Amino acid sequence: MQILRNFTIRFVMLAILGIFCLMWAGVGLYSTWSLSRVSDGNDVDRQLVKQMTILSQGNDQYFRFVTRLSRAMDSKASGGTPDLAPVQQALDNMGKKLTEMKAISPGPMDERVTAEVISSWQALLDQGVMPLMQQAQQGSVEGYRQQANNVTPPLSRAFGAAAEKFNKAADATLDTTRIVVDGLTSMTRTVIIGATLIGLLILLFTDRYLVAMLVKPLDRIREHFRQIAQGDLSQPIEPFGRNCVGRLV
Repeated sequence: MQILRNFTIRFVMLAILGIFCLMWAGVGLYSTWSLSRVSDGNDVDRQLVKQMTILSQGNDQYFRFVTRLSRAMDSKASGGTPDLAPVQQALDNMGKKLTEMKAISPGPMDERVTAEVISSWQALLDQGVMPLMQQAQQGSVEGYRQQANNVTPPLSRAFGAAAEKFNKAADATLDTTRIVVDGLTSMTRTVIIGATLIGLLILLFTDRYLVAMLVKPLDRIREHFRQIAQGDLSQPIEPFGRNCVGRLV
């Protein structure tokens, strides 16, 4: 503290305020950058979750199509009249989900993984599902069974494998993103708490500095003038350095 006696109070206070402003400017810039990264991570999470949801819904519509069509064809084989309207609805929904998947792909996912799942989905729709529907509409039980037993299963397995690969890659990306977001959040909290503590220390230092360099010297000068007023001229004035109070003396 004594070394500061040779600097003006105005200079020291400006230096303290400058350090304080620079510190919080740095905290603000880091927090802005960190929040931007967190926002990007949340966007990635939302896009991946949306893609996984659409893929799951498309897969669900495929199994609904197969189940409903199987029941309809069993009804036809037993001499009944099959109702293909629910089957067509599931087929249409499967095509809509594929269109939605194409619209938001590749997104944050690896383009090759996304392309694989879309191509296998499209192949299942064009070469497996739609021919099944056509055979059912034409009333060809034998053609339906041949398609259902020989053509559609390999396409279905390929789509299932691509969907599983997509979901694993998406889960890995989600885990990585969440680790980054949690790390940034924790670091930002630490930086803000640290800056707050440093700010309190600066405030305490400023108070002690003003007391040591301004309040106490002025009290001693006041006491010296009181002694002079009482006729005591024997007390020397203590040097206060080259700051404002020292120049006053």
